[in-house]
Amino acid sequence: MEQEPPKGEITMRYAIWNNKGGVGKTFLTFILGAEYAKNNPDKNVILVDMCPQANLSEIILGGNGKGSAQLSEILSKGKHRLTSGGYFDNRINSPHKLIGIEGDYLVNGNTYNNELPKNLWLICGDPSLEIQAQVINQICAQTLPVEAWRNVHHWLLDLIQACSLKLENEIRVFIDCNPSFSAYTELAMTAANRLIIPCTSDGSSARAIDNVAALLYGIGMNEQHKPVNFANKAKNNGITLPKMHSIVLNRSTQWDKKASKAFQAMFGEIKERVLNFKKEADSTFFSSKLSFKEIPDTHSVSIVCSHYGMPLYGVTAKKYKVFNTNPQVNSEPLRAYKEKIADFLSIL
Repeated sequence: MEQEPPKGEITMRYAIWNNKGGVGKTFLTFILGAEYAKNNPDKNVILVDMCPQANLSEIILGGNGKGSAQLSEILSKGKHRLTSGGYFDNRINSPHKLIGIEGDYLVNGNTYNNELPKNLWLICGDPSLEIQAQVINQICAQTLPVEAWRNVHHWLLDLIQACSLKLENEIRVFIDCNPSFSAYTELAMTAANRLIIPCTSDGSSARAIDNVAALLYGIGMNEQHKPVNFANKAKNNGITLPKMHSIVLNRSTQWDKKASKAFQAMFGEIKERVLNFKKEADSTFFSSKLSFKEIPDTHSVSIVCSHYGMPLYGVTAKKYKVFNTNPQVNSEPLRAYKEKIADFLSIL
């Protein structure tokens, strides 16, 4: 008989990241987290907002209107703000040990937004991450203690693990990352054990695969940068990097349940680059069978979900009021999108 996971056990920590912006990382993080929580009421889901724009937090806290005001209220607390940046401010003053109140930084999404399941939690985002990046790098570069780089790169993992002790049963974590490979993105990578890469159908997304390989794993890195690259530092400090889990071919125009020929052509280039990457560094991948998932264009769905802070399962085919417009959610695109998201969730 399979044993129940102990209290607060985090079985998977997914980072959703691509070195290219505009590929749908934030919305995908929201949808995956909310749907997973709804489908697994016996588990807990923690969403971690590691983007200075904090758009994921706005959605969770009630949507683009109400959620923005809620986020501003949280950020107004100054040094007492319960956000990722608020926590890092405290760790800047205590770089090498926990501050003892980590669990206070975990927010229940349903407390602010009753559209959400009660087992969905949030570590809130913060614009100050941009300012903190330089200070984080300075502390990492300290000669003593010798564990300085490792200790700092565990700040986010420390926070997630401490927050998990407030929860019961199995926990899934989804981390929304900023495109920039700044210090706070490095902390997100070291807090994750799986990496999901969303792409869109353009040449920049194809190039971004090479950037991910170089920046995160040191594959194809310029020779003169190899001794100081992130992967080498992580290895020297005993830190395990996340395994490549899946590539999401996002926002595609669908025809007969598949991406159209034009989209397939560009996705083919992306797949080829990923496969070349896998040949060179197979150990960085989670499975020998590579997972590519096609997700169709959301049309009005993403607008409605983001505006209302509404999970996908709450959306129905009808008109919604969004500011001074009334976008229509049509039944067929909604059905197709839900179907593809359910298929993706089946491998998480």
